[in-house]
Amino acid sequence: MPLRSHLDLTSHECIAGWAWDTDAPDTPVSLVVFANDQVIGRVLADGYRADLEQAAIGDGRHGFTFRPSPPLSPLKRYLIGVRREGDGAHLERSPQTLEPSTAFDKPAQDAIAQLLSAVIDEDDFVRRLTFLTDQIDRLRQRHADYSSGAEDRRRRRAHQWNGSADGATATNRDVGKPRALVIDERMPLRHHDAGSNAILSHIDSLQRIGYDVTFAPANLHGDGSALEAEGVACCLHPWYVSIEEVLKRQRDAFALVYMHRVTTAGRYMALARDNQPRAHLVYSVADLHHLRLARQAEIEQQPALLSLSEHVRLAELAAAWQADAVITHSTAEAALLRRHMPAGKVHVVPWSLPLRPTAVAWAGRRGFAFIGGYGHRPNVDAAHWLVDTVMPALDALGRSIPCSLVGSNMPDSLRNLRRHNVDPVGYVPELSTIFDRVRVTVAPLAYGAGVKGKVLDSLAAGVPCVCTPAAAEGLDLPEALLRHVAATPAELARSICTLHDDEALNRACSDAGLKYIADKASEARLDESMRSALGKA
Repeated sequence: MPLRSHLDLTSHECIAGWAWDTDAPDTPVSLVVFANDQVIGRVLADGYRADLEQAAIGDGRHGFTFRPSPPLSPLKRYLIGVRREGDGAHLERSPQTLEPSTAFDKPAQDAIAQLLSAVIDEDDFVRRLTFLTDQIDRLRQRHADYSSGAEDRRRRRAHQWNGSADGATATNRDVGKPRALVIDERMPLRHHDAGSNAILSHIDSLQRIGYDVTFAPANLHGDGSALEAEGVACCLHPWYVSIEEVLKRQRDAFALVYMHRVTTAGRYMALARDNQPRAHLVYSVADLHHLRLARQAEIEQQPALLSLSEHVRLAELAAAWQADAVITHSTAEAALLRRHMPAGKVHVVPWSLPLRPTAVAWAGRRGFAFIGGYGHRPNVDAAHWLVDTVMPALDALGRSIPCSLVGSNMPDSLRNLRRHNVDPVGYVPELSTIFDRVRVTVAPLAYGAGVKGKVLDSLAAGVPCVCTPAAAEGLDLPEALLRHVAATPAELARSICTLHDDEALNRACSDAGLKYIADKASEARLDESMRSALGKA
């Protein structure tokens, strides 16, 4: 019997086409749908299609769409046929072979989920879990190979074996670049804290001097999108469950392993040595924690804290001994470490800071600020000492200069302060709003270690900073700024008043601070120091 038809579409979810019997043009054709010679349904070809009407195929009401219920498994191969009911005549282009899907799309996921849910007994549980565990391990290893460039190298070798090396291209990483793995306690946040600023600045430097950088936080959690947007790969959960797994799955893939802080270096130095035998291992000190703890123990008269400081000292020295190079930001800490290390092993490497001098004139600013993260115990102690001793010393000079306490994680003991013209501002998203408001900053630390990031931030903004010796340690400040390093409340109060009230002196110290940052904390100085630490000078 006359039949004009076409099978347009076959998929695991939908089968569609059209059929028109020219001897019975107004009667819809009844169709039977087969999959591997099994009837899976019937459908009338009575759906309107404008393209059929435009092609003068009857009145256009001859289309059909059949959706198998349940959908065909995307994991199986099918021979799909559509025939006219009655005489069994195939539609044009019927039958068609429907191959298993290789895409991990929703139908494939639904099919796998359905298969896994049909557990019969405990043995079946074990079989399925064993299979899935094996497949997950294979997939994670392939991901590690892809990230490390191992898969690209295999492809290049395969092309070379096949005599077509010119056609080989890297699919993910530039396999010609040396790779650096940077490990820190947590995901860094730009402009959030000194530790984050330092590690991010060093990552930038490693990229500039030619490394392909991968970052791994010790907890393997966090949002890596900001780093990835800057070309840094991130090792995170669920692809990895530990730093040990990162080092093992990407074995011998890194030319450099950079570990930030003693907690990281102490845990992973030996693992890095075992799994990355050709890598240059760098321990970036951040600051010597044992110095801070020992100084705190002395001030607070805590013998237990002194014992802890000795334990931490041994851990820091052990990490330094195992490393190929040790990085510190502080010249004072470098001198201390060099007494225990071979010559040439310890390097002073700054972090870079952009110059952002405040555009607000001296006359448009008033007051001073103490800026620090109050999750750090020395900053809380410094803020209380400022309020309890330095502010009364200002009062004794007959000066009432407003003071702002700025920083995150401010405790209630500071947040509720309402005396001595002190304003507990707390966290601000942009420190520039503070530098545009004050004439001076103060860093009244009684103890601590390492370089104080907020002192550098203040100098980079063109705002002079009055420091205690603990706050200025290791900075090698120029003479103009050293004059305002003071140890007692009275000396600090006098320096604050002088810099606050003397515009010419303030401007001279501002210029000295900006020149200091341009010289000591530029990208060029950082890159030069980093190359020296890595033996690339």
